[in-house]
Amino acid sequence: MPSRARDRQLAKTAERRRLEKRRARRNRRAGLGVGAGVAIVLVALLVFGLLSRDEASDLGASVAPSAVPTGATPQQTGTVSATASPADKVACGGKRPAAADEPKPQFDRAPSPKDVLDKGTTYTAVIETSCGTIDVELDSQSAPKTVASFVFLAEQGYFDGTFYHRVVDSIDVIQGGDPTGTGAGGPGYTIPDELSGKEHYAPGTIAMANGGPDSGGSQFFLITGPDGANLDNNANYTIFGDVTGGLQVAKQINALMETSDGTYDGPPTEAVYVDKVTIETST
Repeated sequence: MPSRARDRQLAKTAERRRLEKRRARRNRRAGLGVGAGVAIVLVALLVFGLLSRDEASDLGASVAPSAVPTGATPQQTGTVSATASPADKVACGGKRPAAADEPKPQFDRAPSPKDVLDKGTTYTAVIETSCGTIDVELDSQSAPKTVASFVFLAEQGYFDGTFYHRVVDSIDVIQGGDPTGTGAGGPGYTIPDELSGKEHYAPGTIAMANGGPDSGGSQFFLITGPDGANLDNNANYTIFGDVTGGLQVAKQINALMETSDGTYDGPPTEAVYVDKVTIETST
């Protein structure tokens, strides 16, 4: 190779490695930064670290978007089991469900809304937890792909026996839906964002966690109080429903933290399991 061409090639390689190292450093720093910063910076860090501790940051879906065309029936590719453990004590006098020992399925693609959802039908997710039941009316009009995925996974028993792996004080969030319990797990596929640009994360909002654009999977979070509005300026998370019953249960879960001074971001101090998710329909 001529010297000039070789020099250009070496320069390109060095630049690529520099960018990869820079990206890796940025990803390692993507977790919540709580400290003496300006409020808007704090919120931005919280948002970026909020959603799913995946490949892209500290949260999200660790699976790359599937190259398989959507629309075909999802095929199971294997299973995953919990690799993290919640606290030994189960909250609210609950018990560790038998489903916690069952591996959860992985799929090669997301389901198509037309194969899962019926027109004119209202879908409600009944989430039974260690601390009580939370009812969520799913918004299949605004987020059909997200709702179809959630309904599909619930009907596979995917969420049964998982546990809430994260509670965040400063934005009033409880986060679950990860079969590994690490914050990096997902269903084997990703789904696109369904954003209107007018998202408001009010108490009772349920939204998808992610590790970047179009990287949602199975991890979801519930807003339990007014501080969820801190996410409004960084509205990167698809809202796919609202709590219609049991918001107090979600608040009780959110209170399971070591401190309550706006800085806590970690697992609940007592284990909270999703005993079962059932989908109910009405017309």
